[in-house]
Amino acid sequence: MTDLENNPFLLGVNYPWRHYGQDFGGAGGTHLGTSSAEARKAVAEDFQKIRETGAMVVRWFLFGDGRGGFHAEKGVAKKPDDFLFADVAAVLELAEQNSLKVCFSLIDFLWLQEHGGKRHAHSHEHILHFAGGREAFLQNVLIPLFREFRGYAGLFAWEIANEPEWAIREFHRVASAQLHFADFRAYAEEIVRAAHEFGEVPVTMGSARLLWVRAWTELGLDYYQAHFYPSGEKDTRRDLAQQLEELPPLDKPLWLGELPARDHAQPHYSLRHALEICRAAGLCGAAVWRWTEPDVHGTDASLGRVDPAELLAWSTTAREGGPRA
Repeated sequence: MTDLENNPFLLGVNYPWRHYGQDFGGAGGTHLGTSSAEARKAVAEDFQKIRETGAMVVRWFLFGDGRGGFHAEKGVAKKPDDFLFADVAAVLELAEQNSLKVCFSLIDFLWLQEHGGKRHAHSHEHILHFAGGREAFLQNVLIPLFREFRGYAGLFAWEIANEPEWAIREFHRVASAQLHFADFRAYAEEIVRAAHEFGEVPVTMGSARLLWVRAWTELGLDYYQAHFYPSGEKDTRRDLAQQLEELPPLDKPLWLGELPARDHAQPHYSLRHALEICRAAGLCGAAVWRWTEPDVHGTDASLGRVDPAELLAWSTTAREGGPRA
């Protein structure tokens, strides 16, 4: 865990997508991926600006809801498509050029949910909804991906899934959450073993809440990850500092993978103060949501995007040994 050992606090930003589910590989007969000249230029400019803020890690969704990046037959994944590796390599090369590391979140919870026709469907929608489909995706797509980028210097980690709890019935009692915890946990363990064996890269899990992070402590992860949104924690009646203080001891470092730039539902929330709380609590880092512009109709539109000047001001103070919360 060189990155975690060599840095007292790894500041990151979420660059979740340029085109959701289409940044890596082709989707729906089109290629909008990051290896195209237009995308490379835009990402290169963004990565340079990100590094100038003092951030060191970029967190990016890879397959999203599974609409692209691989070929499938009869609802079973068969192999990566012709663009996947080139798109991933392009991002990692640009990261290295800018002294950044990338945390790739492989699976978004939207792909794990059963939508019952309430979302726009795509041909790969149900691939992870049954054991055989999940196993084929691991063997035929993920393991080749891990092998291709084995020990790659620009990789911070492979993240198994983004907020899988929203698709697991034991965590989220809604119709779309049909996965059993035991089934997904077993699958997550397989991914961890495969990433360690074939990838030689750290592995994490993007837990949706600090309350739930301990559910993933027996997977063999290299570091733990949780997300925190003040407006989503009303049921706990605990702010960030209280939740971190009450969190039972963990045997691996904890990184806050999503921390909002702002939260209009909580007018007293301050990103700079939240980052100080994380640093004072001994976390190994935190990543702000988000760098790319949110869609005006997206669920996170009210959270806006990070202000680079604000991030630079905080990281400068932190480097100079400024006050802790």
